[in-house]
Amino acid sequence: MTIRWFFAAAVLPLSIAIAACGSSNDAGGTGGTGGAGGTAAGGAGGSAGAGTGGGAGAAGSGGGQSMVCPTSVHKTLVVVGDSISDVGGSGGPDDQKPFYRTLLAKNDDSLYPAWKGLDLATCWGLDPNANVVKASVGGAVATEGGSSGASVLLEQVKGLPATLEGPVLVVGTIGGNDVMAGFIDFLANNTAKQQQDVADFVKGWDDAMDELTRPDRFGSGVKVDVLITNIYDPSGGTGDFTYTPESKSCPGALALWPKTQSTDPALKPWNDALVTEAGKYPEVHLLELHGAFLGHQVDTTAADNWFHDDCIHPNAMGHEHLRELFWGGIVALP
Repeated sequence: MTIRWFFAAAVLPLSIAIAACGSSNDAGGTGGTGGAGGTAAGGAGGSAGAGTGGGAGAAGSGGGQSMVCPTSVHKTLVVVGDSISDVGGSGGPDDQKPFYRTLLAKNDDSLYPAWKGLDLATCWGLDPNANVVKASVGGAVATEGGSSGASVLLEQVKGLPATLEGPVLVVGTIGGNDVMAGFIDFLANNTAKQQQDVADFVKGWDDAMDELTRPDRFGSGVKVDVLITNIYDPSGGTGDFTYTPESKSCPGALALWPKTQSTDPALKPWNDALVTEAGKYPEVHLLELHGAFLGHQVDTTAADNWFHDDCIHPNAMGHEHLRELFWGGIVALP
């Protein structure tokens, strides 16, 4: 695999308020329901960057050099993962739209004229309805075993059609809900349980990647590429969960985090594990969501803030930059 370190992230939703992860009711794409690595590579002209507490170092998103049509044409787009790849948070998804996944398929030229012609419909002739299979669902986890039971991500992948027109491109975000579930173990300083939480996450994540990349998963000889993110931190590592644009504390357990305590030690083992595991799969390309959102955390002003006021999900500006992250990854595919 090539670990494509662009800037995209799955969230560090430390909040126990999982209700923010809404269920799918959004149009766009057909198909599955959500129920039932190599060396680090710079993408699209990005430069290598040092990692922070979020995990290992990564490369940049490539900026203007990714503003071209991808040359590695795929015939089907599959979307997996959690609410970031579904319909965002339940507390007001309208100000989170358009979602990154819909912008990838078809740009909104009125909102983002600079991206006109830079979408999969235009570049590849991909039909945003007939050629998109959306299995993502709010609240999804990769964690397998323990109290969580089966990995929702694995079930999503198993539920995908047996045959799809190829090559197939899979995109997704996962990990935020898994980290959230282990929040109390970290605050309780339960080291053994923290390690088990990461191990259970890795088990489910690996099983899902095994299933996605097994030979002939979507038909004889059908090639698959997977672009999936690591996990972002709404506080940017500071531990300050104040939503500055509205001068309020973040909801739920996020407000309980000590403001002087960095969140980096809580998140780093998860993102480091993703680097290790992604390296086992040549077809899987890990995108650096954590790094992309640094400097745009919840305690920044409205002009720089990429988060919805639930302090967990990206707002519309965040989804615009998520699209940029994924687009850079797609352009860099061989």
